[in-house]
Parts: sequence; C-alpha cells; structure tokens
Amino acid sequence: MMSDRPDDGAATGRSPLTRRDFRLLWAGTTISQILGMTSPVAFPLIAVDLLSASIAQVGLITALGYLPWLVLTLPAGVYVGRLSPRTVLLAADALRAALVLVVPVLYLLDALALWHLYAVVTAVGVCSVAYEIAFQTMPTLLLPREALMGGNARLQAGRAVSFTLGPALGGALVTLLGAPLTPVANAVGFVVSGCCVAALRARGRVSDDRPGGGLRRQLGEGLRFVVSQPLLRTSTLASAIGNCCFAGYEALVVVFLAKDVGLPAGQLGVLVGTAGLGSLLGAAVASRVARRLGTARAVWVPALAVVPFGLMLPATHRGVGVLLFVAGAVVFCAGFGAFTVGQATLVQSAAPPALLSRTIACTRFVTRSMLFVGGLAGGWLGSVFGPRTALAIVMGCWALAPAAMALSSVRRLRDVPVLEAEPGKGERDDAGHDDGTSSQGSRSRTEP
Repeated sequence: MMSDRPDDGAATGRSPLTRRDFRLLWAGTTISQILGMTSPVAFPLIAVDLLSASIAQVGLITALGYLPWLVLTLPAGVYVGRLSPRTVLLAADALRAALVLVVPVLYLLDALALWHLYAVVTAVGVCSVAYEIAFQTMPTLLLPREALMGGNARLQAGRAVSFTLGPALGGALVTLLGAPLTPVANAVGFVVSGCCVAALRARGRVSDDRPGGGLRRQLGEGLRFVVSQPLLRTSTLASAIGNCCFAGYEALVVVFLAKDVGLPAGQLGVLVGTAGLGSLLGAAVASRVARRLGTARAVWVPALAVVPFGLMLPATHRGVGVLLFVAGAVVFCAGFGAFTVGQATLVQSAAPPALLSRTIACTRFVTRSMLFVGGLAGGWLGSVFGPRTALAIVMGCWALAPAAMALSSVRRLRDVPVLEAEPGKGERDDAGHDDGTSSQGSRSRTEP
C-alpha cells in the first residue's frame, strides 16, 4: 500500500538518508544536477564560438532560462498544489530530457541557430518552474518536521557537489566531444532523476486548495500570508537580491574566465566548479550553525560574514592569480550555501500545510523572477563595462542580500516561529479524500 507519510521510524533521530524515499529523491536530484551543470558551461561556448554571439546575447540565454519564473510561478503554485508531486516531477524530467536533446540533434543536422538556444532554455525553464515547486514540497511529505533542516542540508550538499563536479565535467566534455554535443549529458541526468522519482513509494501530496476557491482567491491567500509574516517577507527580499546577483554572476563568469583571464575550457570548468566546494561546506555546517545561532539567524549571519571574499573573484588573473578565484569562491559560497539551506527550511517550517505550495510559489515568484532580471543586467553590464568590472559590480551588490535582514526587525529573532495549521485542514490523498491521518500529519510538520 502506497503511503503519504514519512518512512517508518521517521520520528527517530536517524539521518534523513536512512529513509528509502528521501534517499532516492536525493540521489536522483543530485545526479541530475551534476549532469545539468554541464549545459551552463556548454551553452555560452556554443553561442560565442559557434554562433558568434555577443556578451549581451549570452546574458539573454541566462535570462530566458529564468523568464518562466516571472510569468508562471504564481499560477503554477496553485495548480501544482492540486496534483501529486511525484507526477509533476516525472512529467517535468521527461520533457526536459527531450528538450535538451534538441541542441545536439540540430547541430548534427547543421541547422543550429542562436534562437534555438533561446527556445530550448525557455522551454526547459517552464518545466523547471513546475518541477521546483513540487520538489520543495517533497521533504515535508518524506520527513518529519524535526528532520527538515537535516534533509534540506543533504539536498543542498547534493547541489553543492553539482556545482563542484558539474562545471569540471562540462569543461572535460566540451574538450572531448565539443560544446554542441555536451548537453546529451544533461538529458541523461533528467532520465536518471525520473527513474528515481518513479521508484518512490510515497505518492501523496500536501493538501493545498480550498473547495470553491478560484485561482485569484488562492493566489491572494498565498501572497497575503507571505506579506503578513515579517520573517518570510524579509528573507524573500534577501533571497531575491541574492538571486539577482547570482544570475548576473552566471551570465558573466564563463566569458570573464575565457576572455579576460584567458583560460581554456577544461581549466575554466574546474575553476567554476570550485565554488561548489564552498556550497558543500556551507551545507555541511548548516545544521550546526542553526543550533548555535538559531534557525532564523542562521539564514543571514553566515552570508553577511563572507561578503568581502566575493570581491576576490573579479581580481582573478592567469597563473597564480587563479587562487584568488578559488579562495574567494569557496568561502563566499560557504556562507551562501548555509543561507540557501536556512531559507528553504524557513519557508517549509513557517507555512501551514494548507498554504505550503502557494507559499513556495509566492516566494519563488519573487526570488526566481530576479534571476531573469539579473541575467539581463549581467549581460548589459558586461557589454558596457567589460566582464571584469561588471563582475566586480555584481559581487559588491551581493552584500545587499544579508544586509536586508540584518537591518530589519528580523535580526532580533533567534528561531523561526512555527505556525499551527488551520483547524480542519488535513491531508488528502490524490483523489482529494481525507486519509484519516490528517491531524497527526499536520502536527508532525507544525509542532515545535
């Protein structure tokens, strides 16, 4: 019998990775993310070397990948909340695998054009909106509330590994196969992720719709909830600023290292991948930092402390100067790795089950929309000032993210307050029926 509840023994203090379904989810998404990081290396090189794209056009590739977050996130939060997350994840992985394969196929047919890259990254972005909203609800289905911080740390660690290994693998594949064929690895990652999701036993969902509630009403409830909670409101603003700067960095870093520093593709991929070591370190210590500082302060204090190290990246030059990039990226990304874990746990803990996917959608709408803005801004800054100066501006602006929380009333909070679910808002199965365990299930996610 398929279960909507965490694995047996979930209430114990064991590691999230000892739970079968969470282990499958973690393994699938980690492999997918590692192989998925090959495309951010390959696509800019395809655009610049094969299609003679400008820096602004490379920035547009980054921006278009995030455009769907600006347009689709809010309605997706309502509709995805009505479906089984497992179904959404399977469909998104299958579609993304097919879409990414379009690039190498068109290259082999000698028909690849710049607009094809634009179309592929936009379509993949559409699928990723649905995937990410569904994915963020999965830890609450597979783990008890007290294990969420540890579970999110494991997921962020997997993401950090992808940032370390993925670009290096991408650089190696570009050298071995050529940039146009490298996206095949990305497609393989989506297939592996889909297979892991298909093997999950838990197929339930968080109940996230009210009878008779239309789209506008449900969106309004989610938005009002986020705006009414100071911690959610401020952390969402901070995350939006950080994402804007990250997209600007992403639009500039490959061109900066290739053109300004003069690194070949293989070395470039390894260097970009060192940032993932920092994210891995941040994820590894996130739970410990939260215990020492509190779950609210752990979101912003580490990120604020590492801001100066980000300014070492644009000082990178060839030879021994690449160590500036390595040292700066590792320490800087460690702080923001802890920020990412804390932000995800904050949203999952502070939102009642009946509003969870809408809360995720509203916060993601704001934060991921800024990725689109940041990609455009990074490309524009690179065109006007050159990649090195533009990267310095972006890394300097990143300080505004933790500062937004440090300068608000949120700085006085030590821990994330946990809201009780509304009476009568229980779990329902895929057909929308009460499963008889809603009261206990709600408490497992909402009790301190």
